[in-house]
Amino acid sequence: MDIQEYIASGILEAYLAGALTAAEMREVDRISDNYNEVRIELDSLRESLIKYGDVESKAPDEKILEGALDAITEIEKQKFLNVLNDEPEIKIKRVNIVPAWTIAASILLFISLGFNYLFYAQFKSTKDQLASLESNQTSLANRVSDSNQQLQYAELRIAHLMSEDNIHIKMDGLDLAPEAFANVFWNKKSNSVFISVDNLPDPPHGHQYQLWAIKPGLAPIDAGIFDHSQLVQELKVIKGEVVAFAVTLEVEGGSPIATVDKTFVKGFLKKS
Repeated sequence: MDIQEYIASGILEAYLAGALTAAEMREVDRISDNYNEVRIELDSLRESLIKYGDVESKAPDEKILEGALDAITEIEKQKFLNVLNDEPEIKIKRVNIVPAWTIAASILLFISLGFNYLFYAQFKSTKDQLASLESNQTSLANRVSDSNQQLQYAELRIAHLMSEDNIHIKMDGLDLAPEAFANVFWNKKSNSVFISVDNLPDPPHGHQYQLWAIKPGLAPIDAGIFDHSQLVQELKVIKGEVVAFAVTLEVEGGSPIATVDKTFVKGFLKKS
């Protein structure tokens, strides 16, 4: 008797799976008693099944097995069902038979891993979307907060501009920009100066607008640079007698001396 061929035939696995007839199982018992190699191999297979059973706790019921079998081909289904039904016609042949519930459990594990991966992918996608949504909400909340602050500041500025202590000077466009205009509000008590940028052309790159206070007999006084894209801005404090205000185009950052030939708008105070 070729012991290695007998072990490789798969009969020991069929024995442990309960897939043999009573006579065939008695024959395996007899041979394992007489051949150490068979007994050692049988013990090794049994130990592996016990370890696997400890992990899985129990073999899945037939409904679970049927669900697992749906994932394999029709040919493989029939093989597993033959083992489960314990058909007496099963013959010993040179195949690597593995206990049916072990195979089915392995298939379930494979399917489970697939579903786990899909679930994880969906979970991660949902988590990323949630993080993005939270980020967008935070960004929106910050913008709303900034807008509220700007609105409150604008309301304060409007209230300040409407004060009876303010002198309103309208500056009309000159030759460089005839349709341009802006407004200055100068508070005689606080000496604060506000400019309302209503219509000024975009300055060229590296340049910005600068407001000047014009006093009798003196060179124009720097009243501050400003952003032409913002509607109302508070500039420098101007004290003393002023007869006019003007806006010139200067290099970015401003100039200590007004470039008079680049004056875009100018307005005079009304004589009281």
